[in-house]
Amino acid sequence: MTVQHFIYRRVFNLEDANELTTDVFRAAWSTLQAGRQVDIAWLIVTAKNLIQNLHPGSGRALKLAEQMKDSANQDGQASSGGICSEVADVLDKLRERDREVLILAYWDGLRGDDLAKVLGCTAASATSRLTKARQAFAQIAPAHLVQHFPGSESTHGTKEV
Repeated sequence: MTVQHFIYRRVFNLEDANELTTDVFRAAWSTLQAGRQVDIAWLIVTAKNLIQNLHPGSGRALKLAEQMKDSANQDGQASSGGICSEVADVLDKLRERDREVLILAYWDGLRGDDLAKVLGCTAASATSRLTKARQAFAQIAPAHLVQHFPGSESTHGTKEV
């Protein structure tokens, strides 16, 4: 995962993504110059904060969900026979909290301490949130989708992958 891809998947505008990526790395450089450490979680948290500053307001989450769904629909048409579109539909039905942890874990590839830092919680809490989000996904997803979603425990009798 690159920071720019993380940002782009949230702002859906290449110019904004490039500008925000530059801002993230400018902040990282300053942080390093001050003698503090920078890791992927620090970069992602900084990116999230900058994105929130770029798109303030309560309508941002709704707009982002719609853009994510459109993006997944386009990806789904190009590959995997629409599975991406179906995943986007299920994600759209989840609570924001569950959707966020699933996107961070599966689209952005964050795990363990990095996931915990981005979520602002302990590693144990992040693992618990991810498990609960997987279960919520499995509760409402069609059985054939759960097979493609590693770690989901299905109520449809599908074995965990």
